[in-house]
Amino acid sequence: MYSGWMRSFPTDRFLSAQESASRFDPRIAEDVAPHERASLVHFNSTYIDLIDRRFRLRGMVSTTMVLLGTLALFLFGFFLLFTLVIPNLEGDFWDWVMYAMVGVCVVGAPVLFWHTTLRYEFFTYVWYPTRFNRRNRTVYFFTGGEEGAVSVPWDEAVFYIGQGTSQAFLRDLRCSILEDRVIKRTFAVGHYFDDEQKIRGIWEFIRRYMEQGPAEVVDTIEGRQMNLSVTPSWRNCYLFVVASLGPSLLGARFILMPLLLPLVLCRWLVLLSCRAPVWPQWVEDECAIDANDPLRLVEPEVMAQFEPDRRPL
Repeated sequence: MYSGWMRSFPTDRFLSAQESASRFDPRIAEDVAPHERASLVHFNSTYIDLIDRRFRLRGMVSTTMVLLGTLALFLFGFFLLFTLVIPNLEGDFWDWVMYAMVGVCVVGAPVLFWHTTLRYEFFTYVWYPTRFNRRNRTVYFFTGGEEGAVSVPWDEAVFYIGQGTSQAFLRDLRCSILEDRVIKRTFAVGHYFDDEQKIRGIWEFIRRYMEQGPAEVVDTIEGRQMNLSVTPSWRNCYLFVVASLGPSLLGARFILMPLLLPLVLCRWLVLLSCRAPVWPQWVEDECAIDANDPLRLVEPEVMAQFEPDRRPL
């Protein structure tokens, strides 16, 4: 699930047989109940914003291991410097070997890990929203940087089910922008799951919102209360890590706390270093919402803020 994030989605190609077979038609309803699956961040009568797939992975196991490995090698380099190199300086060949080992540990490893992993995590954006504007029937993808955002007409966007590369059992919702049937850009929308039906439920939620209007899906959100919060707080990071355990391990969270706390700390540091996404002004101008929109839902500051009985303590 790192494709499209740490590795770019392949472009300048045709849709694969699997992608073509799973392509969605916005005019045809799916035989599944619409469900946003905690992917929804903003909801109103003009647009909905959905989370990006990478948000679920930010600062989690792989990044924590890389960060701890980088720190360990950095400290090991200084250990070699002050215990073996400086006390035994003789200017011979082996001194240069020790200099090289220290250089690799102190400089080389951090540079390598930064280039391969950490630069995609730190000092980027907290999340990368996808916006569906039903009034002008346009889909916007936040990209940040100088580009800012990419837009595509709803009727021209190609949505289908994507699957993991190294973990082929995982599924996500993808959208490709095509020119003469050739893929030019691809984006992943919402969380990923190991159950294709959940992806179809997310798509059906989006499809009904765009084709039939917000009133058709607002009541599929339990209590009309969203659960996902993108506020990069320590509490949200803790709740997210604990929730990732799943129902089977949730009861053992206190026993697992020594393993969970490094994940919480790493996720918090990653998100704390990042900026909140700000849409370009041209997107905001096209997505102005009504001041008294009765279907505008409140965004929680804390995960499951409006359902404390469902929030792990």
